[in-house]
Amino acid sequence: MKNRSLTIAGTLLLAGVLMFSACGAPAASQTGTQQPIRTITVVGQGKASGAPTVAHINIGVETSAPSAQEAMDANRARMATLLEKIKALGIAEKDIQTSNFSIYTEQRPVATATGKEEFTVSYRVSNQVSLTIRDVAKLGDILDQAVAAGANNVYGVYFGMESTAELEAQAREKAVADAQARAEALASLSGVSVGEVISISEVIGTPSPVYYGLAKVEGMGGATPIQPGEYEMTMSVQVTYAIR
Repeated sequence: MKNRSLTIAGTLLLAGVLMFSACGAPAASQTGTQQPIRTITVVGQGKASGAPTVAHINIGVETSAPSAQEAMDANRARMATLLEKIKALGIAEKDIQTSNFSIYTEQRPVATATGKEEFTVSYRVSNQVSLTIRDVAKLGDILDQAVAAGANNVYGVYFGMESTAELEAQAREKAVADAQARAEALASLSGVSVGEVISISEVIGTPSPVYYGLAKVEGMGGATPIQPGEYEMTMSVQVTYAIR
């Protein structure tokens, strides 16, 4: 009799569990899958610019002589004078770096009485250093004094920023605002509205420095005019928004 009671109780308990499962379980969708979130993805761009804080130039001495040794000796003497002047102008050792040194021959045809083709041979020695100038306002005066000290090869003058963090922050802020405006424009054209941000990532790029080039210089009088212009930073962000 006792075993029969336990069996009946167990049967009733099992029936109750099955009934609760049938009533409490969420109904499955007809397809069994969730609908994908509709999104808008845009790329926003922002720019910020500021006055350059540093200048970079390549400057050096080129000499020519009938023999390599003579050209070398002449170059060594003029380069020593140039480097002495550069350091006297307040440019630190860490901001002076050799960028090129070369020796090469030149052959020039000469006329002869017999008409036979002959050549004269000379040797050219070039020694150049790359300078970082941390006071842009002094660049023109530095160029003048360097040429007066013997430099006859100046090129690759360009400007940059010692720190671009502030410009990056400004450009990034503008890029995010631009992305929002683009998304809202697309949504308006499509008859929907922009929802929350689903994802955002920065598109890594390289800022373009402002360049100012100078050709080879054999002599310049007076203050050399220099126009540093502006250093421009461009940032891009890719943002995905939900569609409401």
